[in-house]
Amino acid sequence: MDETIRDGQQSLWATRMKAKSMFPIASTMDQAGFFCVIVGSGATFETGVKFLYEDPWEKLRLLRQLMPNTPLGFVIRGRNIVGWKQYPNDVVDVMLESLKKVGIDWICVFDGLNDLRNMAYQLKRAKDLGMNASGTLVFTESPVHTDEYYAEKGRDLLNLGVDAVVLEDASGILTPDRARTLISALRRAVGDATLMFQSHSSTGMAADTFTEAMKHGVDVVSTVSSPLANGDSVPSTIDILQRCHELGLKAEIDEEMIRKMDDFFYWQAYLEKKPIYSPKRFDPIEYAQYAGHQIPGGMMSNLTNQLKELGILHRLPEVLEEAARVRKELGYPVMVTPLSQFVGVQATFNILEGERYKTIPEGVRLYAKGFYGELAAPIDPNVLDRILWDDDYDTVDPTSYFNDSFLEKFKEENGPFSSDEELLLAVFNSRLTMEDFYRNRKPLDVNLTLSPLVELVRELKKRKQIQAVSIEKGSLKLEVNQGK
Repeated sequence: MDETIRDGQQSLWATRMKAKSMFPIASTMDQAGFFCVIVGSGATFETGVKFLYEDPWEKLRLLRQLMPNTPLGFVIRGRNIVGWKQYPNDVVDVMLESLKKVGIDWICVFDGLNDLRNMAYQLKRAKDLGMNASGTLVFTESPVHTDEYYAEKGRDLLNLGVDAVVLEDASGILTPDRARTLISALRRAVGDATLMFQSHSSTGMAADTFTEAMKHGVDVVSTVSSPLANGDSVPSTIDILQRCHELGLKAEIDEEMIRKMDDFFYWQAYLEKKPIYSPKRFDPIEYAQYAGHQIPGGMMSNLTNQLKELGILHRLPEVLEEAARVRKELGYPVMVTPLSQFVGVQATFNILEGERYKTIPEGVRLYAKGFYGELAAPIDPNVLDRILWDDDYDTVDPTSYFNDSFLEKFKEENGPFSSDEELLLAVFNSRLTMEDFYRNRKPLDVNLTLSPLVELVRELKKRKQIQAVSIEKGSLKLEVNQGK
């Protein structure tokens, strides 16, 4: 399963990949033989609107047009869907119906607390609409996240009727040794059901962990094109293909298409001035530090950018050390959106203000009250006292709003809207954000056929000091004279 234009760019490019870096290579991706290509998520929707000024709905529609033969997948962030608030069933309904209309085949649902109550309706609704549904269990290392914990969750997902169970190691914290026992336990729990796996390279273990996962029963793994691999991203497709060959496993992937993808994205990285990462070496000391905070690649990329913009990038090590403390005190939440943001923001406040838990973000308060779902472990009592300082210890039923009528009131107060797509963009973004988006919206063009070679010739032609260009590739010979 390919994650280049979703997780790869989210982990290494702060989700800033433009349509012009996707469309020209889409037909090649369509010929590669992927089980599925993941093309969207909450992060791609948000940055498309806020920073790239590219309509995420139109982008999905055009990607479907350019990849007619490959299943396309979309990641749903539990009850957040693609936003930051918790939304009821009527929003889920319209979102999934809209995704179906633009050509999405797979709906991949995860919840930061692995609370299946926050996933069940989305999975069932996707199935009702004729889409495939995969339920994702997010891995974290803690005293309470045992092999049996995940095996039980896997069995529960099967009971919900999913087409696949996914184990997602967003922080790259899963060791090869733990993968042997965990994947084996999950394999036994889900029987013949499709078992998928993904791990990030943040600690330098992902490729070896992939090997163990493939040896012990996973059916599908998620990879990316080489220029968007490694670092805090996931392993490259070409590397994992090689490991498949070494294990004697058959992978229905066209390596020539994979290498064309690599060439194209290397060129895009050059044009966009993006770094290329080499595989990390595992370092036990760094691993011990990282295992504390477990901030995933996508968030690490954004956190670094934000601290840099504030002029305090030098304090990143302090923030990460504090994040490890906060995570433990909050009951070991799985470090994925939105919980990783809660931990990261709280840690940043604690460091910058010089007093721990002086400022409590609303998300942390709601988390402590159970609004986001069942906690895997209790919050440290002393910290809970700081969070709920006003003696408001009443818990919140996380399912209480599921059947609320949200959209009709929203349309009355904010409409009219020309389509469900326009309505959903308004639901997930502020009025100011949408005004800015419509003011700066950029047209999307599928007729982008520039190859690295053509782009190279164009670039060389711009340089007046170069009078002639001659390029040979196999039987192809190209000569361009500037003239005088």
